[in-house]
Amino acid sequence: MEKNNQENREAAAAAPEEPLAEPESAEPEKAETASEAASERTPEEKRRDRVFLALLFMLIAVYTALFVTLSMLRYTNYRTPGVDLGIFNQVLWLLSHGKGATSTIRGMNLFGDHFAPILFLLVPLYWIRGNIQALLVLQTIALALGALPIYLIARDKINSRPVALVVAGAYLLYPALQQMNLFDFHPETFGLLFLLFAVLAVQRRKFGWFYLCCLLAAICKEDMALAVLVLGLVVYFKYDRRAGRVVSIGSAAYFLGAVFIAIPRLSPEGFQYTGRLRQFGNSPVQAAWNMVRHPFHTLDVVATRTNLKYIFDLLVPVAFLGLLAPMFLLPALPAFLVNILSDFPPQHTINYQYTAAIIPFVFIAVVFALARFRAWADGSKKPRLVTGALAFVLLASAMAGNFYSGPSPLSQTWQMANYRSDPHVKTMRQAISKIPKDASVSAQVFLLPHLSSREKIYMFPQPFIDYAGRKYLQSLDTDQRKFMWPGIYRRREKGADPALYPVPEVSYIALDRGATPWPLPDDKHEYDRMISRLLKRGEYKPVFERDGVLVLERRAVP
Repeated sequence: MEKNNQENREAAAAAPEEPLAEPESAEPEKAETASEAASERTPEEKRRDRVFLALLFMLIAVYTALFVTLSMLRYTNYRTPGVDLGIFNQVLWLLSHGKGATSTIRGMNLFGDHFAPILFLLVPLYWIRGNIQALLVLQTIALALGALPIYLIARDKINSRPVALVVAGAYLLYPALQQMNLFDFHPETFGLLFLLFAVLAVQRRKFGWFYLCCLLAAICKEDMALAVLVLGLVVYFKYDRRAGRVVSIGSAAYFLGAVFIAIPRLSPEGFQYTGRLRQFGNSPVQAAWNMVRHPFHTLDVVATRTNLKYIFDLLVPVAFLGLLAPMFLLPALPAFLVNILSDFPPQHTINYQYTAAIIPFVFIAVVFALARFRAWADGSKKPRLVTGALAFVLLASAMAGNFYSGPSPLSQTWQMANYRSDPHVKTMRQAISKIPKDASVSAQVFLLPHLSSREKIYMFPQPFIDYAGRKYLQSLDTDQRKFMWPGIYRRREKGADPALYPVPEVSYIALDRGATPWPLPDDKHEYDRMISRLLKRGEYKPVFERDGVLVLERRAVP
């Protein structure tokens, strides 16, 4: 009998293996979904689920109430620079009125600047009663709701509701999230939420939802597709080959189509943002080649004190835990590399929207790092004590990070004066009330978003290029001139006859002479000279002038 069994085993070993069908999941032993596990929970566990979900939604509600309030106060009291806010509001207003997507502030079709079709989904909001306030509220809700998929993923992976709640709380305290929330409006903030739900869908083997969330994330901004692409690769190798292949190939095709086909057709200069890598080359391919070819130069660009602080600002609030699950940080890598290699200073800080594709994966990596610690501790006497201690460290780090670099009332830099109204703010409100709703306007930066629901709105000194001094114009670099006078400067730079492309006529000019002259590069004297020339030539007359706030109306042509 033993001999026959031995012969059978030898024959089986010698037989050729049958070809295996491509597995639906790279981890079939873990194919049980969270919903199936939930159906097996006891009534007591379901009750605890409801309690902790209620606590989670309380945290989300507190965050939403606080940051909606702060966003509204910043906007209504003229405390936000508002360039991007004005651009997106104007384009959504134009789309809702069937007038296309050309922003006069940006001087081009907005989809030729950044390809963000998600904006079309926001147009119905403007049919109802959409405005800047609605955008700010919607953005805050989207960012706050990111705590929900983080909690659900953490609960399923770590098997601890309190720890999952701590991770979600750390997310809501995260300084980069809060800074992005208060910096104007940007559609990629919705991409952050969709990326988190995409990971949740993968964890629960809901691949239809995974495809939808990846699509929604990609259409928030062209570079979000790179995060989706790498997420697809992670899914291919760790979860499901077919889903990973579909998403990675689809997102790569979408990114290439947006950058090399759609944007160049809608932009006067093609995809402009490769210029931020000009220290490596004049094109994306040349820049990539030079980074590899000259590694020491690349190291000099990357290894700076500014970039080191940027890395610390991203990782200190999560106690560096994400580094223990590096696979789940990979989808954040494209955005992170672009930021630290760029010559554009705002990309090297957490104060702007450039962390939108990084934040989701910082927290997904934290969840899997904690799950790894939990697995290591399972053989010990008190595994919950290990994860509980780590959760305490995470919460302490989140609060410390918020104190040192956050914008909330918990921060050391908090100042109520940045949100409060004052007599000067009331003067600005009175000033812009003098401007008709359908008039064309050139407004200084802090006034810009408040006047952007119209067809023609410009950021001063646009379009008054002829009022700038010749020496001053020559002192500016090309990018500064293009930013201040988009469209006009581009045409003149190419030798176009000014008579064929006249400077647009503006009916009103709204200025605050006591505020920053930006975008004129810290040149208050040139700013004052331009206003003096406007008044001296007699084309405009003051209709409001008080406390440095000035509204000029174009004189009627006899």
